[in-house]
Amino acid sequence: MNILIIGKIQNNLLEAVCNSKLLDKLYTATLEPLEEIPNIEFENFEDLARKAKALKIDFALTSDKDLIQAGIADVLKKYLVNIFAVNKKWSNLETSRLAAKQLANYYSINTPEVIKAPLAFPVVIKTNRPKGTYIANSISDLVNKMELLEGEKTFLEEYLRGEVYELTSLWDGKNILSFPLENLTEVQQDRLELYKTKLNFMLSDEKADFMGFFVSKLIWAKNDWYLLEYKMGVNESSKFYGDLLYILNSALYQKLNEIQV
Repeated sequence: MNILIIGKIQNNLLEAVCNSKLLDKLYTATLEPLEEIPNIEFENFEDLARKAKALKIDFALTSDKDLIQAGIADVLKKYLVNIFAVNKKWSNLETSRLAAKQLANYYSINTPEVIKAPLAFPVVIKTNRPKGTYIANSISDLVNKMELLEGEKTFLEEYLRGEVYELTSLWDGKNILSFPLENLTEVQQDRLELYKTKLNFMLSDEKADFMGFFVSKLIWAKNDWYLLEYKMGVNESSKFYGDLLYILNSALYQKLNEIQV
C-alpha cells in the first residue's frame, strides 16, 4: 500500500505505519521532512490531491489540527483521495467545547455539570475554544482569572476528582473502533463499553460523514466516566494495537466492526 502522511508528523503514528506488513511506499507532505522518506511539496489542498492521485496513494493520514480545521479532508475527498481525518464540520467538536458538550449530553454521555452560580470551590473555568482550562479555588481567584480571560467565551463546570484517561478511537462512517485502555478495573471496563456504545450511536445517528481518528478525554469520577473534551486526530500518547494499515484498510470498507484489538 502507498501511504501519505500529511502535516506535522507524530512519531507513534509514523512508527505504526512503518511497522505494517502492508506498507509498500511511504510519502510525507510536511514542512519538516524526514531524510529517509520522500516529501511532497504542495501549494494548496487541490495541488496535493492531484499529486496524491498521480502517486497512486491508497490513503492519506493527518492529525495536524490546523489542516483538519482548514478542511483538508473535505478537499481530498472531493478529489476521490481516501483520507483519514475528521472533516471541517466535525472538527467543531474540538473547536467548540460547548457544542461538543451539548451533543454529548443529548446522547446521555456524562459530562461535568455546568455551574451557573458557584457556591463551593474549586470550580473549573473553560474557554469555549480549546485555549485553556483553569481551576479557581475561591471567589476572588475566579474573578481574577475571568478578568484575564476577558473577550473569551467561557463557562464554569464542577470540579471532578479522579484519574484522567485518553481514549483513541477510529470512525469509518458506520462503526467505531476504540483502542484499549490499560489497567482498568472490571467496573471501569464495563462502563467504558457503555460509553463506546453511546459514542457509536451518536456518530451514527448524526450521520458523521468522515473517516478518521479522534480522542475522548475522560475522567473516572463518581464511579463512572465523564467526558471532558474531544481532540481531533491522535495524540503522541495514543497507542495502536495490531497492524494499523490492515485496520485502516478495513475502515475503508466500513468493516471496523469485524476488527478485534
